Amino acid sequence: MKKLFQFLKSMTFGMILLGLMAGVSVIGSVIPQNNAAMYYVTAYPKAYQWILKLQLDRVFTSWYFILIVVLLCMNLILCSVIRFRRINEENILDGALKAKEEVILDEEGMRLLKQELDRRKYQVKTENNVSVYHKNGFGRYGTFITHIGILLTVVFFALGMITPRILDETCMPKESIVLEDGTEIYVDSFSITDVTGKLDFKSRINIKLANGKESGLTEISVNHPASLGQYKAYQQTYGTKGRIRVMDQEGHQDEFYVESQDFLSADGKNGILIDNLYPGLEETENGNQLITSTSGRYENPVYVFLLMEDGKQSSMLAFPGDSMEVAGYTYVFEDPVEYPGLRIKKAPAMINWLLLASVLILTFGLAVTFLTPPEVITVTEKGYRILGQKSEGLRLHLEAVLSDHVIEGEKANA
Repeated sequence: MKKLFQFLKSMTFGMILLGLMAGVSVIGSVIPQNNAAMYYVTAYPKAYQWILKLQLDRVFTSWYFILIVVLLCMNLILCSVIRFRRINEENILDGALKAKEEVILDEEGMRLLKQELDRRKYQVKTENNVSVYHKNGFGRYGTFITHIGILLTVVFFALGMITPRILDETCMPKESIVLEDGTEIYVDSFSITDVTGKLDFKSRINIKLANGKESGLTEISVNHPASLGQYKAYQQTYGTKGRIRVMDQEGHQDEFYVESQDFLSADGKNGILIDNLYPGLEETENGNQLITSTSGRYENPVYVFLLMEDGKQSSMLAFPGDSMEVAGYTYVFEDPVEYPGLRIKKAPAMINWLLLASVLILTFGLAVTFLTPPEVITVTEKGYRILGQKSEGLRLHLEAVLSDHVIEGEKANA
């Protein structure tokens, strides 16, 4: 049991947990999170079963991510408490009083040594004919502060992954989504493929906060969101809608995005009832058949609809560019429009500030640890010994200053 406790509070265990947390976070960044199961079936046909079984579609709320965070916090708390207790219990000055001198000096060397230490503004404590010169005592707390900074960073990072409010919205190009607090997300354009024809879903959006601050037009793609304030907007999915232009006999016209079961009619009786928009037709042994699903762009889109006129209805097909006149109105079938599905995350503002504060604490702890290490030098009637950590610079300096006053062949055992 004691060995288990020692392992749980060890740095080795902490590093293992940090590595696991980093690995899980990378997976959560590579695989789009919190989508419907069918998204993974379509996007990862060979791996979707493992993704769903291992909860890789929602790693930041999975049981193992939460367990890693809890264990890492426990490890850091144990390390921090033990380290703080040791700092308070140990008296580095008392320990230094018992140390033997390392370098033996002549009388002039001892005078120059004390003069140099006074010049460098060391504090001094004398007991039992041993003078202990020391400074940067606060530096002993550097590793403790660093541990606290890491602990807070882990906690607030985990909260930042778990607590955001998530909203999934679709938006047609050149239109906007307006959120409850007045934030507006404008979609300027959307593309399914890049210039080479390879699937590459990208949107150009602008986030405008309620206070008027804007992100400017920013390109987003899967796992590369746009951020502003509390909001992050991700490219999550996409869709395709049919587009029909309707003109009357006087030349007035209007344009409509259409989906299944939409009925375009001026009088509620005559018009066209949309069945669906299909990616195209394919030749089979039994003739042409509709393609019912595809990945990416509709290469040869087909409108399937019911023509409703004078109480009669007829099943029809139309292609982009076709037109049809019904009851004095002309219906023009246009190229369909592709649109993005956006995932909008709103993180509590306080989490971001707390995460920033924890990073600052971590940075401060590292600065204290590496820039102000404690230095302790014991001086007796015969010589001196350097006890402070990372004091190689001081050691070399004193050797240079006192090199002519070291008594050759006389070194005390450490």
